[in-house]
Amino acid sequence: MTVPALFTVSEKPVSELKGADNVLFLGNALGTDTHLWDLALPTLAAKYSVVRFDMPGHGQSPIPADSYTLEEIADALVAKADELGVEKFDYAGVSVSGAIAIELAHKYPDRIKHSVVVCSAAYMGGPEGWEERIAQVKNSGTASLVPMLPARWFSDDFIAKSPEAVKKVLNMVVATDDASYIKTCEALGNFDARPFLSGITVPVLAISGEIDPGAPVSAGTFIAEHVPGASLAVIPGASHIAVVESPLEMAKNITDFLSK
Repeated sequence: MTVPALFTVSEKPVSELKGADNVLFLGNALGTDTHLWDLALPTLAAKYSVVRFDMPGHGQSPIPADSYTLEEIADALVAKADELGVEKFDYAGVSVSGAIAIELAHKYPDRIKHSVVVCSAAYMGGPEGWEERIAQVKNSGTASLVPMLPARWFSDDFIAKSPEAVKKVLNMVVATDDASYIKTCEALGNFDARPFLSGITVPVLAISGEIDPGAPVSAGTFIAEHVPGASLAVIPGASHIAVVESPLEMAKNITDFLSK
């Protein structure tokens, strides 16, 4: 099985992570990098030893030679935890990394303390749902996505009030390797956690943006209703990249859940 190489950055010296019991891994949305969490990071890092990572071919992670599954990214994260000397850790991921939160909770219940699914879903529509996006990136690159992303990722109010924050996220997309973006779309198309949700024993929180069109509240509700003991939090007025749009509320939801 392929285990893709992942770039990680720790907010504390790596030497302090070995044996630590408060490690929190954070993952990012499709086409973005570790800086997606910048606004929520101070709150989270005040309580947890935060380790952020980039998806393959995103940010500073190496471009993958082969296709991969989200299960293999979960494997790579556990391998990274092993490398850092971390036995058990908490996890929160946005969008594609939220799907990885489900994979981790399912496959590694002995390693994951809590898993937070942020603006994501148990099923992403199947391969056919990604054909148009893949074709666009093949033909015109990730930069061609920029015109349509703001309306899908942010509320109109946030776009108007915080243009620089929106631009920062869009610049991440432009910087993402085209082939790696496509491989991630393919992995999302092949992801379907619905058959194993009922068997998950790890505490799970689904966080949804109230007006997210890509991973609507109904997707978070589905996770909360099918994972035993799971719960749902909805961030009012926020869309898909709620971690940028409402970072303090996002961080509060996560820290409140992890403290249980």
